Amino acid sequence: MVFLLFLAVVALPGVAAAAVPEVRATPARVVLGQDTSVELELQVPEGTGPLRATASTGSFVQPVVEQGKVRKFQWTPPDVRYPLLAVLAFWVETPSGPPEVAVVRIPLVGRTTLPITTDPGAEVVIELGAARFGPVKADRRGKAKVPVEVPPGMRQARVLATRGSLKTDRLIKIDVPDQRSLVALLTPEPLPRSGGWVVVVGEEPLTAAELELTAEGAHVEDPKDASPSYRVSPLEGSQSVSVQARRRGTKDTAQAQATVGRVEERPLPPSPPVASTPTAPVVASTSKLAIHLLAGAFFAGGANRGPAVALGASYPLPFWNERVAAEVEAGLRRAALDARIDGYGTLHSSVLAGPVLASARLTLFERSAFAVYGRAGAGVLPFQHDVSSDFQATFGESKLAPMAFLAAQGALRFSRVSLLMELRGEYGPAQTARLNAQLGGIGASLGVRYEP
Repeated sequence: MVFLLFLAVVALPGVAAAAVPEVRATPARVVLGQDTSVELELQVPEGTGPLRATASTGSFVQPVVEQGKVRKFQWTPPDVRYPLLAVLAFWVETPSGPPEVAVVRIPLVGRTTLPITTDPGAEVVIELGAARFGPVKADRRGKAKVPVEVPPGMRQARVLATRGSLKTDRLIKIDVPDQRSLVALLTPEPLPRSGGWVVVVGEEPLTAAELELTAEGAHVEDPKDASPSYRVSPLEGSQSVSVQARRRGTKDTAQAQATVGRVEERPLPPSPPVASTPTAPVVASTSKLAIHLLAGAFFAGGANRGPAVALGASYPLPFWNERVAAEVEAGLRRAALDARIDGYGTLHSSVLAGPVLASARLTLFERSAFAVYGRAGAGVLPFQHDVSSDFQATFGESKLAPMAFLAAQGALRFSRVSLLMELRGEYGPAQTARLNAQLGGIGASLGVRYEP
């Protein structure tokens, strides 16, 4: 679908008003997991200089388009699964004063399935704003799963259930990250020794009072009015400048970077500047690496049982909406046998193992803060066997064995920490000339995962 948008322009003092450009965005909204790119066509007056672009999230294939009355950009949405409003900024560098910034806001819509519990046989409809999804008929247990599309900013859904003359109406919470997009740009590029400008735009019109700026390699002056445009002066000897903008009282940030020109640089001419390749502002991102800790026990019959702990790390892979993660894990487990042999005395045998495993984790189901994963992995099982008794000399032996597992894992997320419960089937033989043990079998664990 093609939709004609009119760009919002951040009007800054001291700059002559320019004709408001038009933009055609195809599609006008992005369904995450379905739409992989957006094409934007901007109409600008004849003789306009190089048009530059940056975004709060995602990336432009070509961030500068130099010529033509119609400038075409291709923007790639981010590889995320939660709804978000992307902020795209376009501008032309000016010989003096801050540029006018044209802003396009594109909603990123997340698809999910909401499980609903109601009366058996009831017809369930979910309302998200003006959109309705369903009806879906509840099964004999009163369970219904309704596919929905969640737009940015939606925090709750209305659930309508009808069974005959009985009707229920309630609200349920939608758990999505509390994130509002910002984008910052430094201009011109390279930044002259005499200084330049940083401009910040967001999901809604901003004022300078809502923002806090910190800079490396430069001094930032507070604006003389409420507009979010700041004068930036490079420090003596600095080769680059980095400015971070943060919305007061939140974790919403954006960062812009630029190189600093040499002292002998020529000033910008009064006509539109020649093209130069900017260092694109980037939004500060968080690490996708996660750490997990599991503690529990394994059971394989007889004395083949004991405690088990594991510490691991995982990283989502950049395909299939990051539903697959690569993992590494190291652990400890122990099994022991104490027996009394008539006519001989007591026997104590123990096995201590430290499995080192590589695995893959697949997201099977996810709704709100709850998720179910499937895990599969294999690796090595080094173990130490020690025996002491009343009737023979104490001895020890060690060996390396293979190990593999399949597991089902449930996770309940609280911000950056998730509580885990895991059941797994394991194969871990520990065998020598004097030992025939199984350090696998059925495993059950509780734990936590932390995402920095």
